[in-house]
Amino acid sequence: MSAVRRDWLPLLLVVVLLALYVLNFGVLSVLKHSAFQTHTADLGNMDQPIWNTLHGRFVEETKDDGTQGTRLTDHVEPVLALVSLSFLVYDGVESILVLQTVAIALGALPVYWLARRRLRSAWAGVAFAAVYLLLPQLQAANLTEFHAVPLAVAPLLFTFLFIEEEKPLGMWVAAVLALSVKEEIALLVFMLGLYAVIFGKRRVHGGALAALSLAWFALTTFAIIPHYSASGNSVYVGRYQSLGGGFGSALRSLLTRPADVIRLLLSGGRPGYVFGLLAGTGFLPLFWPVALLMGAPVLAANLLSDYPAMFSGEFHYSAPVMPFIIIGAIYGVGWLCDRLVRRGLRRSHVLAVLLAWALLWSVGYSHFRGFVPWSLDWEVPPVTAHHRLFERFAAQIPPEAVISTTPPLFPHLSHRPVIYLFPDVRDADYVLIDVSGVTDMHPNDVFERFHELTDGGGFGILDAADGYILLQRGIAGLPELPDAFYDFARVTDPQPQYPVTVDFGGYLPFRGFDLSDRYRWRLTKTRAYWEVLDRLPAGMCPYPFFVDDSNQVVEDTTQRPMVAPLWYPPDRWQPGEVIVTETVPWDLGDSFYPAVGVLWGIDWEMPAQRVPVASVTSADVIRLFDGDTWVRLQRFERRGGRLHVSPETLSAPPAHMDYPAHADFGHLIDLLGADVESREGVLRVTLFWQARARPDRDYTVFVHLLRPDGTLITQHDGMPKNNGLPTSAWFADEVVEDVHTLDLPDGLAAGDCRLDVGLYVMDTLERLPLFDASGAATGNNVSLGPLSVHE
Repeated sequence: MSAVRRDWLPLLLVVVLLALYVLNFGVLSVLKHSAFQTHTADLGNMDQPIWNTLHGRFVEETKDDGTQGTRLTDHVEPVLALVSLSFLVYDGVESILVLQTVAIALGALPVYWLARRRLRSAWAGVAFAAVYLLLPQLQAANLTEFHAVPLAVAPLLFTFLFIEEEKPLGMWVAAVLALSVKEEIALLVFMLGLYAVIFGKRRVHGGALAALSLAWFALTTFAIIPHYSASGNSVYVGRYQSLGGGFGSALRSLLTRPADVIRLLLSGGRPGYVFGLLAGTGFLPLFWPVALLMGAPVLAANLLSDYPAMFSGEFHYSAPVMPFIIIGAIYGVGWLCDRLVRRGLRRSHVLAVLLAWALLWSVGYSHFRGFVPWSLDWEVPPVTAHHRLFERFAAQIPPEAVISTTPPLFPHLSHRPVIYLFPDVRDADYVLIDVSGVTDMHPNDVFERFHELTDGGGFGILDAADGYILLQRGIAGLPELPDAFYDFARVTDPQPQYPVTVDFGGYLPFRGFDLSDRYRWRLTKTRAYWEVLDRLPAGMCPYPFFVDDSNQVVEDTTQRPMVAPLWYPPDRWQPGEVIVTETVPWDLGDSFYPAVGVLWGIDWEMPAQRVPVASVTSADVIRLFDGDTWVRLQRFERRGGRLHVSPETLSAPPAHMDYPAHADFGHLIDLLGADVESREGVLRVTLFWQARARPDRDYTVFVHLLRPDGTLITQHDGMPKNNGLPTSAWFADEVVEDVHTLDLPDGLAAGDCRLDVGLYVMDTLERLPLFDASGAATGNNVSLGPLSVHE
């Protein structure tokens, strides 16, 4: 049976895997776009110059500053001329998203042929094609909107394949296609040319390819880009300030400051980045480092950059490195097979084990970092009625009209010669904004810019609904925003992710919230649901915020206000409506509590301007603070980078305590006892309190360490749980575990001591009295001991 006939089934399986990849990532890419998860950067600002190229304006684009210019100021990407032809098939931005997906998937074919050739097994080719398609870095590049560099992956693999197969024509075609992708790809083609010179049999072709690649890199990087750039240099040299900035300074740093370079490479998550590059192939490239050397130019550029995205593995920057990772894995397996077979092991068994190892790592790592159905990050972007409503507004804008719009709408409208990013308007005929979506502006600035344009700015309201506003220059337009515009702030079927009912004075019950988190960037926001029972008085408004474990505010809406109340003031909310308010995404730390209140005034710091809580209904532990003027909701904490709800539970009395006490303070609060631990100059005292009823005020705890004669050694005063649980927030009968840390003085001599513990009111320093079992007052503190401590 011929090799061709024998290998048809493995090749068919590779084609099936390739098709499944295209189906998954093609659909995800298009759905992300439809769900407004693509933006000006980097889809709209890629789509426009590609579309302009098709219409005779080579890579012309509207710059960030609103001027028209060429994309050659940033990159040299002749391949975009070929990409533009995809619009002849389908004249929509979806074309280049699907094209990018297909281009990445096609790399599975040279991977299959390389593995079949090197490992002498078509089934090994199938295994490595699967490993290639599961590489999280390629999947991330596929879903990071659109960039040119992923288009280089397959040509680089084909170039190496044709070098190995001694097919110079194929090598040149693939290499020239790779060179056309982007300027830095020339360095990788140069390394492939060197490989052909050193290891190949067509050394003349290899040398010519290396020379051409180096010349092309020099021409694009040091001539073309500086010629068109206003600064006379690439804007990206600023990403290497740690090495001095600029190519010359970076090179000198590499040669003269090796210790600084090593420190840089070991910092900022860079070792984890390298781990991730290798993990998807089971670290097999380490057994054939030649491939890693070929990918070194771009790998070094990523690792030495000050820009974290370049060494995150989450964007497109790693895509050109991955061909060399997969080549290294294939040839690493070949190297191991050759040596283990020489030691008497059967080749088929060795190969099976190594392929299983590679596949196990590939499937496992893609679970944690990939975007396939079994991955933690795999999700189908929801396309809602709001997203579909966009077509109504887009249909009212003529195809060639100059327009200004917000980032998520930009790539939906970028098939035109000129398009501005809002708030830049210039000579735009139309302005389309979605106030409920991403604007890359402060909410107040969006609101003010709208009024500037409509109040004497020459624009009128052509249409508005569900947060969209379409303005047209030179028309009177609608006299005001129609009621349908405010639908973005309303919900008819509220189903909060975390339901809870908090009644604020009978005006505005809080019905729960949703929480969303972009964990890779630690950006968290909440979406709160408010039921309107009656018309709200002027000045009344929801007040969501976030606190840490010590009840310190980590974020509120004073600096980053909510969009809904800004456009739809609460005093206009109608009885029977359920209003949703969203906070601006922000880094809230490693643990936090969402909190809510209702402000009736202008200053949240004044409790008298807060609406008191009338009642709370929840299956979770929800606490009230500051005279029942705000509630603290569920606790969230990051574990492994991801947010997890960490609901508070009520503690039971401990079975054992170092120092039982059962002390009655004011017939209000009992001190059950304490645990004490002395270590490294610190005395850790854990007190166990139990309230007989909910205290009506906040008491401060004092813990004094004294000698038997009453001499004070050290002390700690503070609210329970480091201010995280004031006594007024306690429930009746709950046990509160309260830790106080006392710093022991240097040179403390060993000896017996005692602890005096009590409670007092901070404002008056009045202590709660201590009562004995008969109800008689016996002082205002309980003594625990004796205990032996030393520094």
